[in-house]
Amino acid sequence: MALENWFKIGKIIKYKTSKEEINAIYGVIDRCFKDANLKGLSSDQKYILSYQAALEAGMALIYYHGYRPLKAGHHYITWQCLKDLLGEKNRKTILLFEDAAKKRSKLSYDVAGLASQKEADEMYQESRDFVSLVKEEINKLNMSAL
Repeated sequence: MALENWFKIGKIIKYKTSKEEINAIYGVIDRCFKDANLKGLSSDQKYILSYQAALEAGMALIYYHGYRPLKAGHHYITWQCLKDLLGEKNRKTILLFEDAAKKRSKLSYDVAGLASQKEADEMYQESRDFVSLVKEEINKLNMSAL
């Protein structure tokens, strides 16, 4: 479903972003990665922070395209929109983050100790790679157009 279709069914709204907002989001992403590397941090928190960095990057890309997910269900809608924006070649990555969203929710609200250190480290690296991909996409779209 293209972004315009998500808009028509009321899951995203039209939105005008700015270079400053995108740069502020990049600051949040950097903080997430920095905090995810704090000594003594639980693997659950590393997983959550790493996932959050990827989500923020994804939302920045959607903002750049002139839309913003509504707050209710924004994790789900973000990943659905990114399937459209990033195409089939990135589908496996998006599916990984869709699963991570569910695990993040459990970690945040229901169960402690659910993420192993290996899973947290893998999520960190996947998120790093994803953020790089999104930044490349935004650069291709020429951020000076904002």
